[in-house]
Amino acid sequence: MRQVFATLCGIVLPRVLIGAFGSVVYGATTSIAQFLSYITLLEGGVGSVARGALYEPLAKGDKAQISRIRRAIHSFFLKIAGIFLVYTLIIGFFYYDIADVTVFDRTFTFGLVIAISLSSMSNYLGGIADLTLMQADQKQYLTNTVMTVTNILNMLFVVILVKLGANILVVKLGTALIFVTRRIFYIGYVKRHYKLPKVENNGYQLEQRWTGMGQHIAFFLHVNTDIILLTVFADLKTVAVYSVYYLVVRSIWDISSAFSGGMEAKFGELIAKKQEDALHRSYGKYTMMLTLVALVLFGCTGALIVPFVRLYMSGITDANYIQPVFALLLLLSEAINCFSLAYSTLPISANQLKQSRWGSYGEAIINVTLSLILIHWNPLLGVAIGTLASMFFKSIYLMVFSGKNILRSGWGRMLRDYALTLCLLVVLAVAGMWAITYVHIYNYFRWILCGFGTVAVTGLLALILVITLYPREIKKVLGRYLKKKQ
Repeated sequence: MRQVFATLCGIVLPRVLIGAFGSVVYGATTSIAQFLSYITLLEGGVGSVARGALYEPLAKGDKAQISRIRRAIHSFFLKIAGIFLVYTLIIGFFYYDIADVTVFDRTFTFGLVIAISLSSMSNYLGGIADLTLMQADQKQYLTNTVMTVTNILNMLFVVILVKLGANILVVKLGTALIFVTRRIFYIGYVKRHYKLPKVENNGYQLEQRWTGMGQHIAFFLHVNTDIILLTVFADLKTVAVYSVYYLVVRSIWDISSAFSGGMEAKFGELIAKKQEDALHRSYGKYTMMLTLVALVLFGCTGALIVPFVRLYMSGITDANYIQPVFALLLLLSEAINCFSLAYSTLPISANQLKQSRWGSYGEAIINVTLSLILIHWNPLLGVAIGTLASMFFKSIYLMVFSGKNILRSGWGRMLRDYALTLCLLVVLAVAGMWAITYVHIYNYFRWILCGFGTVAVTGLLALILVITLYPREIKKVLGRYLKKKQ
């Protein structure tokens, strides 16, 4: 449910901001956020390492160890907060020249950078440590509710401010204040709910603290580097075009991945308890659900994304938002990322980040190298190809690693299932894009009608594939359903 509301809010906000301020202003705010996010490289993947370290003490109810780990996380991120403050001031002073800003003066640009940085600063000052603990303790239902409420409040706040004629700086300040309240809630909940004892740190350090760096860098580059490269080597209008498509595709990823909610924590608990049979059953269930949901959602998106963007951006003429080839490449990269969620999560759950780090190192190298080479040929397609190639490499590497070292069940069948799934998605997306060109979609009602037809066809083909690949898991699901009916 959180992902659905996040998607709806995410769809409304860019159109409101672009309609009110233009593509260049929207591109600038997106670009500033990405520049500020580079400070997260200093986190070194501590979040995933910390979750891996928390699973065992949570399973055993060891509050003293939980408290030590939480304290270590909090101490680490306080240091990051100080560095982030300095980094924000540097970006504030120099972004005007880096991006060749023409729509704001230097002082206004500095203020905009400060406003956009406030949410991250509150995160480092306390929110991350408590959110990490809640995620490791499988409290996703609570964190999802908080995120949903704050997302809705933020959307309403932005719309109201825009209607009142507020400038973009005031809008971003309002957004920051909304998200600061989210961090305050996490801090208060952990204090009241867990009642952790005050223990001496005694020099405690998170094991594998820096071995999560590879995974962290790769994820960071996957999410952020494209916009940074487009800012430097293209222009802010291209950043706006990229951001609109990425918003749609990433929203589909969020909705698809919602069906794996709690997967990492569940795997971690089973691995900590050495319940291998239960781990295999759980892995099969999650993989089946992810494959079915992701195939349907990404297959439909392939057909419907360009008509949607055409309707969504109607009346906006300061940039060319109709980019079907770019949309296809970006969609495939996020789909691959989604299909590989189950086995890419296993190394975190098993606390084997160090052993699996080369998958992330390779992803980062491929992404940056290819993007830098190809961006001079075509900015949008260049960064999309770099991202697609890097995701493909990482998914194959982690599939082999998890199959051999964690599941210990071989990876031949995993590779076969992956190849068939990916081939069907390519066929669905390409065929859908081709077929939709013969339909005249001039309003959202006709787009929704086309969506129903696309879902029916895509859903049928996806279901046939899943039944073929996961017959055992399907039988178990049907068996449970029939028992409940009796």
